[in-house]
Amino acid sequence: MNIIKKNTVLLPIFLILGILIINLALPMLSLLHKSVDYQPPYAGFVRELTNASTQRAIFNSLWVSLVASAVAVTIAFYFAYMVQFKLRDRMQKFFRFFAILPMLLPSITYGTVIIYLFGKSGIFTQLFGFQLPIYGPLGIVMGSFFYAFPIAFLLLSQAFANIDNRYLEAAKTIGASSFRQFTNIVLPISKYAVFSAFTVCFTVILTDYGIPVTVGGRFTTLSVLFYRQVIGLADFPRGAIFSTFILVPAITIFLLDIFYFNKKQLSSGQNKRSVPRSCMNPTQTLGFLSVILIIVIPLIVVCLAPFVKGWPYEPSFTTDHFTRIFRTGRITQLMWSSVSIALVSGVLGTILSFISGYIYVRIKSGWGLFKKITHGLFMITLAIPGLAMGLGFALFFRGTLIYNTAVILVIVNIMHFVGSPYMMAVNHFKLLNPNLEDICRSLGGKWYHNIIDVILPNSKRVLLDSFVYLFTNSMITISAVSMLVSARTGLMSLRITTYNNQGDWESAIAVSLLIFAINVVVKLWQTMSRSGRTLVQGG
Repeated sequence: MNIIKKNTVLLPIFLILGILIINLALPMLSLLHKSVDYQPPYAGFVRELTNASTQRAIFNSLWVSLVASAVAVTIAFYFAYMVQFKLRDRMQKFFRFFAILPMLLPSITYGTVIIYLFGKSGIFTQLFGFQLPIYGPLGIVMGSFFYAFPIAFLLLSQAFANIDNRYLEAAKTIGASSFRQFTNIVLPISKYAVFSAFTVCFTVILTDYGIPVTVGGRFTTLSVLFYRQVIGLADFPRGAIFSTFILVPAITIFLLDIFYFNKKQLSSGQNKRSVPRSCMNPTQTLGFLSVILIIVIPLIVVCLAPFVKGWPYEPSFTTDHFTRIFRTGRITQLMWSSVSIALVSGVLGTILSFISGYIYVRIKSGWGLFKKITHGLFMITLAIPGLAMGLGFALFFRGTLIYNTAVILVIVNIMHFVGSPYMMAVNHFKLLNPNLEDICRSLGGKWYHNIIDVILPNSKRVLLDSFVYLFTNSMITISAVSMLVSARTGLMSLRITTYNNQGDWESAIAVSLLIFAINVVVKLWQTMSRSGRTLVQGG
C-alpha cells in the first residue's frame, strides 16, 4: 500500500500536466499553426517542397547528419570500449571525465575552432602548407563530430558497463576467441545502444545551426535556412515550415528508437559480474592515443587562442581579448545573466523532473491515464529540436508579461532539457528499494517523513546529476534561446555568434573559454560530490 493517498496525488499530477500543456504543448501547436498560415493551409509546404534550394537543403541536412553521426558513434564506440574494458578504475574515471569535456562548450565554438585550425591562416594550414576544404560538408562533419562524440560516448559506455561477464565466460568455455566474443556477444548486446546513440547524435546534428552557419559556406542546410529566415528576416511562417521539416525526421527516428529498439535492449540483472580488465595491444594503444589527440586539440585551441594577439601574423601573448570583451562586450553582465538563468533552470528543472519521476514510478493509487499523458509529454521533449522549441515559444508567448524577460529563458531551458533528467529520475526510482515507503509507514511516518527522511537522502546522486545536466546545457544552448533574448536578457553563448559574424575569432573563443571554465568547475564539483555516495537499491 502506498503511503501517499490517491487524492493527495491529484493536485501535483494536474499541476505538472498544466505546466507541460502551457509550456510545451501549446507553444508547439502555435508553431504548427503558423506553418499552415497560408491559403490553402498546405500552400506553404507545397511551395517549399517544390523549391530547389529547399530540396537541396533537406538532402544536405540528412546526408551530412547521417555521416557525422556515423563517424561520432564509431569513434565513441571504440573509445568507450577501450575505457570500459582496458583501463583500471582510476584511469576509467579520468577518461570518462575527459571524454565529456567537449559537451561543455557551445556547438558554434567548434565551427570557430575548425577555422582556427584549418582555415586559410589556420594552424595546420600554416604548418603543412595546404588548406582543407572546410567551408562545406567537411567542416560541418568535423565540427559536428566534436559536438556529438561525448553524447555517444556516455550512452555507449553505460551500455558496456551493463555487460555481464558470465556471457563472456560461457563463450570462453566453448573455446571462443576474443574476436568471436566481441562479434558474437558484445556487438549483439550493444547494437541497440549503438542505435540509440546514433539517433541522439543525428537529432542534435540535424537541428544545430551554429556549426553550419560558421563553416557551411555555400553548403546550405535546413537549420541554416531557418536561421536566415527567422533570425535574419523575421519571417516566422517560413521559419515554422523549416522547423516542421526539421521536426519530422527528428521525431520519426526518436519514436523508432523508443518504441522498437529500446524494448529490445538487453540488460543485465542486478547481480551481474563485471568484465575483468585486459591490456591494450599496440594497435589498440595507437588508436586510443589517436582519439585522445583528436579530442584534446580543439580543447587546447580553446584554452590558448584567446591569449594570442592575432594568429598567424601576431602570435605574441596577450590578454587584450579578455580586456575588450569585459570592457566593451558586457561580458560581466552577460556572465551574471547566464549563470543566474542556468542556476534557476537547474533548480526548477530538477524539482519538476524529480517529482514527476517519483509520481510516475512510485505512486500506484490510480490516475494512471494522467500519469501516462505527462510521461508522454516528457518523452516528447527529448525529440523536439531547440530551433522548433524557441520559435514555438516566440509565437505563443509574444505579447505576454514574460516575453523579453529572463523568465521565458528559464522556462524554455527547462522544457528543452527536462526530458533527460526526468528519465534519470524514472530509472532511479525503478531501481530504488520498493519497500522503503512501506517501512516508513510501518514506523508511523507520514508522507512528508517519507520524502524528507527516506526518498531525498537516497536520491542525492540523481538530484545532483539532474541539476548539473540542466545547468551546463543551459550555459551552452544557442538554438532555443536565440529568438527569445532581449537587450536586458543577453546570454554569453549568443555573444559568440556576434563575434563570429564580425570575424573576431579570438574574442569568440575567449567567451567560449569562460563558459567552458564555468561548466568544468560545475562538473568537477559533481564528480567530487559523487565520490563515495551509494544508493539503497534492491528488490
